[in-house]
Amino acid sequence: MAGEVKSRLLARVEGDVLEIGAGTGANFTYLTQGVRWTGCDPNPGGWRYCERAAAAAGIDAEWRTAGAEQLPFDAGRFDAVVSTLTLCSVRSPEAALREVLRVLKPGGTFVFLEHVAADPDSPLHRRQRRWAPVFGALAGCRPHQDTARLIEAAGFSSVDVERLALPLPVVSPHAAGRALK
Repeated sequence: MAGEVKSRLLARVEGDVLEIGAGTGANFTYLTQGVRWTGCDPNPGGWRYCERAAAAAGIDAEWRTAGAEQLPFDAGRFDAVVSTLTLCSVRSPEAALREVLRVLKPGGTFVFLEHVAADPDSPLHRRQRRWAPVFGALAGCRPHQDTARLIEAAGFSSVDVERLALPLPVVSPHAAGRALK
């Protein structure tokens, strides 16, 4: 199901694209030919995997080792910024979203698929809070963070959020969508 959501979201991404939290290049199969992809991740080891995945997908790719909170790019450089399951693990999602807005061109698009906090009164939310220290220690992840609310409050001109229930325990529900600068 996550693949279907990514396919729908990323099929419309064009031009100069920045992916924050690029990891190992899991999203190349969903991008269209002709995009100029730049990956940014604090782990330099991901590039060797991204390089192979980009070549296999026929995507022009480059890499920068950096965190999303301080992107090493000029303002207004990218047509689109992509984030999939990233904002839960950055030190400051608010700073990362400010950087996304800074590097997007006017009219640019932020495309996201993120897990979000469950309803505060739900048993799942209690599990998210209980497991948060473990997820934080292992992956830097905050499963109880309301990432969709952070995106909506970041200052985009419009935000379209779709709430999803992907079958992943603790790191569920999810929010997917597009935000315009």
